[in-house]
Amino acid sequence: MDKRKKLAEVGLRLARAFGTPPRRPEGDPLDLLIGTILSQNTSDLNRDRAYAELRKHFPRWEDVLAAPVEEIARAIRGAGLHRQRAARIKAVLERLAEERGELSLEFLSRLPKEEAERWLLSLPGVGRKTAYVVLLFGFGWPFFPVDTHILRVSRRLGLLEGGEEPHRALAPLVPPGREAELHLNLIRLGREVCRARRPRCQACPLPDLCGYVLSKLDPALRARLSDGGSQAVLVRCTDGRVEAVQGDREKLLALTADPGVRYLEPSRKLSPKEAR
Repeated sequence: MDKRKKLAEVGLRLARAFGTPPRRPEGDPLDLLIGTILSQNTSDLNRDRAYAELRKHFPRWEDVLAAPVEEIARAIRGAGLHRQRAARIKAVLERLAEERGELSLEFLSRLPKEEAERWLLSLPGVGRKTAYVVLLFGFGWPFFPVDTHILRVSRRLGLLEGGEEPHRALAPLVPPGREAELHLNLIRLGREVCRARRPRCQACPLPDLCGYVLSKLDPALRARLSDGGSQAVLVRCTDGRVEAVQGDREKLLALTADPGVRYLEPSRKLSPKEAR
């Protein structure tokens, strides 16, 4: 299966598993930009708290523009790296005031998409993920933001090679019109199932598509990912141990998620005493 077909299949399975995700709240593009700057390298909870405190202290963006960086930093302390983020937010607002004479990103809607992308990327602290969030959710344009969860999942699925720039590599693979749904569902998969440590492979709807899983399974065991049957297997561990296990689909997937397991292969039928 080529990468484009694989990502389309991933999208269909995630939609069945999770349902249609609630669309990320749409709003003023400048609100989205500043909220996304606050979200960089922190949790959604911290971002939301910091954004709420920022708007509580400074109800208008003009108030933020007029405030010293130190006051902005105090308001967003909960997001972490608050001095750096405050300086970036202040710089964005200053740039808009100097170039456009107003604190709004609506002018981007009148530009070619590529030019709007370049303008956002020229802002301090704005990378492709941040820019693409604004372009996708603020303007409804077909951009695909890649965060740390999507990056991890895409690599495990074999959609990304080691040295590829993720946005450029994944964008051509995304089914047209499915950018927002796929973005949100892949993030959910990465947070709840395909975690960085101890992924919950047994709860994943994509095991037969996942290079992370398949790399640990002998080809003769891969049918167990779909038929659910039980089979005796040998578990080769990273420390050199070899253990005999009676494994059904869920057991096999749990073993593949174990960082101490190197490889699983078929074994002879185990006696009840040998099976664990």
